[in-house]
Amino acid sequence: MVVVVILVAALAAGLVGVSTLVSGVWGHAIGGIVSAFPLIVGPVLFLAARREDAAFAAQTAVATLLGLVALSGFALAYGRSSSRWGWLPSAALGWAAAAGIGLVAARIETGLLGALAAAMLSIALARSALPRGAASGPPQALPGWELPARMAMTALLIVAITLAGERFGPIVAGILAALPTLASVLAVFTHARDGHDALLSLLRGMLAGLAAFVIFCAAIAVLIEPAGMALAFVLATSAAVLAQLVTARLVVTAPRTG
Repeated sequence: MVVVVILVAALAAGLVGVSTLVSGVWGHAIGGIVSAFPLIVGPVLFLAARREDAAFAAQTAVATLLGLVALSGFALAYGRSSSRWGWLPSAALGWAAAAGIGLVAARIETGLLGALAAAMLSIALARSALPRGAASGPPQALPGWELPARMAMTALLIVAITLAGERFGPIVAGILAALPTLASVLAVFTHARDGHDALLSLLRGMLAGLAAFVIFCAAIAVLIEPAGMALAFVLATSAAVLAQLVTARLVVTAPRTG
């Protein structure tokens, strides 16, 4: 148990670090896309399959898809409120939205198609409802303390959520895995340092990058029982990588509007 929590926390912290560095080189939108890669949920589902069985992992993958509705709610609530308020009230409203939606989602019993439809619709609606900010300028250079602080805060949030998820079944665990841990850390630091337009760019990239997350979880849910764990994870990871590359390419080549 301790090893699992440390592994997941380390992966989450690493993903935040990579996303932060990518934002500094290629911009906030690409950093947001990178942050949505299913690097954390992958080990969670893998360990669920090893510790329980393939059916349990498939059920957790479906619940994680449903939990993306909460993540979309966070992004929309934070993005809409950030035009009026600073990072603290915006983050509080974002987490309140995610928690409320997550509580409702935990009570819903749905299959893969229902969870997939809910995830895709919520992501599309959240992205379309975000305010249209001006093109953000290049990110400011980070002080030496900020990258370790982002990573440490992410690790602490992941530990808390992972420990909570272990006390419940696959539905709650899956929804907790989709809560905005990375999103909240990146959003708060980006908002505080680079401003409202940079935040919106990050959130829009993050929501677009969730295509890879959706594809990964759906592939695991469909393939892990008939194809076996090894093949399912290889195919799901390959599909997620391809989706991220395509999304990044589309974002880079999309016309910028103010």
